[in-house]
Amino acid sequence: MRKLLVFIFLSFLTLGASAQSARQFYDKALKTEDLAEQIKLYTKAIDKAPKFTSAYHRRGDAYRSSGQLKKAIADYTKTINLNPNDAFKYYARALAFMDEKRYNSAVSDLTKAIKLKNNYDDFYFNRALSYFALEKYRPALSDLKKIKNKRKKEPEITLLEGKIYFYSYDYQKAEQFFEKVLSTNPNNSEALLFIGRINYNKEFYDEAISYFSKVINREAKDEAAWRLRALAFKQIGQYQKALADYTELISIKPEAAYYNRRGLVYEELNNWQAAQQDYSQAIAKNPKWALPYNNRAYAYLKTKDYKKALPDLQMSIKLLPASQAAYINLAGYYWTVKKDKKKMYKNLDAALKYNFKDFDSLYEESQKGWLFKNINNTVEFRSFIDEYSK
Repeated sequence: MRKLLVFIFLSFLTLGASAQSARQFYDKALKTEDLAEQIKLYTKAIDKAPKFTSAYHRRGDAYRSSGQLKKAIADYTKTINLNPNDAFKYYARALAFMDEKRYNSAVSDLTKAIKLKNNYDDFYFNRALSYFALEKYRPALSDLKKIKNKRKKEPEITLLEGKIYFYSYDYQKAEQFFEKVLSTNPNNSEALLFIGRINYNKEFYDEAISYFSKVINREAKDEAAWRLRALAFKQIGQYQKALADYTELISIKPEAAYYNRRGLVYEELNNWQAAQQDYSQAIAKNPKWALPYNNRAYAYLKTKDYKKALPDLQMSIKLLPASQAAYINLAGYYWTVKKDKKKMYKNLDAALKYNFKDFDSLYEESQKGWLFKNINNTVEFRSFIDEYSK
């Protein structure tokens, strides 16, 4: 009997030492700034006490802060399993789901959190953000209305309301919310950018340029502002300014899309060699993107570099079999270069079957019409096009 009592006493001592040791690792982790070290210490605490909920939660936070989202979610899931009635455990996992752009999962967790604690504003705000990301604008607005202490997050709430109305195409309401943001913070770049976008969509390009310029003056590396201002400059025929903006964009982020777009501006200036160079850069950045192959082929056709045009058109169609533009250009190639009516009509037919609708461009010399010169004025050609334009 004495031996049994001694054994039980020693067991309690061991358990106490184990629990104390876990707490020591945990407390040390709380005082440590290095995320990797935090994770090691929380792991040691968990090894000592496998049901140490707070250690799992904190380690999840450290994983999330270091971008290890799958591990963070696994730890938050463990905390939920250990304590399924704690709203903040679901909230923590929801934030990690949002980081992973798994917004449906985030909505599910936030809904569970709200059922457990329905008076916490951040739950509603983040569920609104998730609904917004899922393009579910009505429930997003509904959640924003449920926030009680709006002053705490007023700029963020107002900005989100403006975005919701913007993407719902209610530009009048959207602008009201963005102006409200600017009334208290005239330098809010997001609000300025969205008002610029509203003006751009209304085709008020000068006003749009003014707003995009304000953003650029405040945020010199704002990619969206440079891109949208370049588009607006192109729309009003200020091609040199558009080129300058795309050049700046490329210095910020040298991606295929910006080389391709700058190439299109060079086309407007009839600088076909420069356009070819930019399309080549776009292809080098993204060899599996069909569009720059088609655009480079068109530029080759303009400079009568026909041997290079054909393989580019073939590659464009290989990468995107439904490419209307590539089939139109290939039809033009067979007429302009080969005078091969059969292949011309075959590719023209393919473009029209893929729902090509810009029929007028096939007759205008300043547009695609130059590719079909001396045949697009025939009854045969017009009858062929008319069959699709009815």
